[in-house]
Amino acid sequence: MFKTSNKLTNNFFAMVIFTIVLSSCSSMNVTEETLYDRNIQTVQASVAEEATLDYETKAIFTNATILFEFDSFNLSSKSIQTLKGAVVAMKNNSAIKITISGHADERGTREYNLALGQRRAESVKDYFALNGINKSRVSVKSYGEERPLAFGADEVSHAKNRRAEIN
Repeated sequence: MFKTSNKLTNNFFAMVIFTIVLSSCSSMNVTEETLYDRNIQTVQASVAEEATLDYETKAIFTNATILFEFDSFNLSSKSIQTLKGAVVAMKNNSAIKITISGHADERGTREYNLALGQRRAESVKDYFALNGINKSRVSVKSYGEERPLAFGADEVSHAKNRRAEIN
C-alpha cells in the first residue's frame, strides 16, 4: 500500500509539472513575418484600442530607415510618414533616446559622402525637434559610404544606400 500511494504522489507531481509547462508554452505569442516585396518602405503597426502599453515596464526599440533622393537631404512625404510613428513613440516615453546614422551611396568623394550623410542625419534630427522632441535625446553620426546596405553600382543599390537609420 505504501508503494501505491508513493506512485500516486509521483504521478500527481508529474502531472502538475506537465500542466505548468504546457500552460506556459501556450501563453507565448510567436510571430513570423516574411517580406516578399522589396519595394515596401514603411510598415505601420497598430495596437487594439483596449490594449495599453506600459512604457515603464516594456522594452521599446525604434528602428526605421529614411530614404533620400540622389545628392539630397530633404525629407520626402513618405519619409515624414515613417518619422511620425517614431515621434509618437518618443512623446509617449521620455526615456527613449535614439541615434540617427546618415549614409550615402558610393558616388562622390569620401569627404563629400561623410558630409552628405551628416546632413541627412541632421535633417531627421531637425524633424524630431520641430515636433517637440528635445535635441538632447537625439544623437547623429555619419558613415558616408562606409556601411552600404546593398553592394552594386546600379541605381537600385544606390537608392538603398542613400538613407538615414534610426536606432
